[in-house]
Amino acid sequence: MPRFFWPLLGLLLLAGCASNKDAPELTEAAQYREAHDSIESKNYLTAIDQLKELEVRFPYGDYAEQSGLDLIYAYYMSVDYPATVVAAQRFERNYPANPRMDYALYMRGLANFNMEKGLFDNMVSSDRSARDMDAAKDAFRDFERLVNRFPDSEYAPDARSRMVHIRNQLARQELHVARYYARRGAIVASINRAQYVVKHYQQTPAVEEALAIMTKGYQRLEYPELAEKSRAVLALSFPESQYLDKEQQVDLAWWPDEDNGILSLLTFDLL
Repeated sequence: MPRFFWPLLGLLLLAGCASNKDAPELTEAAQYREAHDSIESKNYLTAIDQLKELEVRFPYGDYAEQSGLDLIYAYYMSVDYPATVVAAQRFERNYPANPRMDYALYMRGLANFNMEKGLFDNMVSSDRSARDMDAAKDAFRDFERLVNRFPDSEYAPDARSRMVHIRNQLARQELHVARYYARRGAIVASINRAQYVVKHYQQTPAVEEALAIMTKGYQRLEYPELAEKSRAVLALSFPESQYLDKEQQVDLAWWPDEDNGILSLLTFDLL
């Protein structure tokens, strides 16, 4: 190694440091404009880095609140739903009086609403009611807070529509479990799930089948009065129900007979 190499390297490093030191730092407004331009260009990951740096440099600056809203949006558009929820929670905690709080709640709800969507949800139609619905329940609570606090918000109509969809999904999940129990001979558990639908998810399509399950369940347990009461409510509420035959008696095509129920229970539904 030549003797002049190390002194030369030192001079180059000093020159680089001096150059970086002399470079002026961006003002808050300029840095925010850069982040906003990145969002406009759909460079959301770059925008996220820029907004986070802006937050560190100017935590109480003039653009702090707007940057928080933009960060929520950038995370959502980059399909990072958990980070979207966290950013919305932080915004709500840090700026509770912000006039655009309805937007933060709405985006938080949207992120939770889409949290459980996977690759195949975008390719084929799937029944999500058979899966865990915790994120959907969180989304329902977010939308509910939005419509209660800001009933006239521009986001309220869509939030209400999504709440109806979520309630229908949650009711269908209860029906899925009720069918599961019935097929395995756990009739009491099946009736309890169906009752829960009738009580807590009124005005959802699932109520119709829930009443049919209750009727068949009480018949299996030999409670004729309760069975007739459930059948009568079904006939009155849904006179054209697909679960009623010509004599207005309940007919569930999937309902197992007693022998099949025991066999299913013993074989774990393999036969």
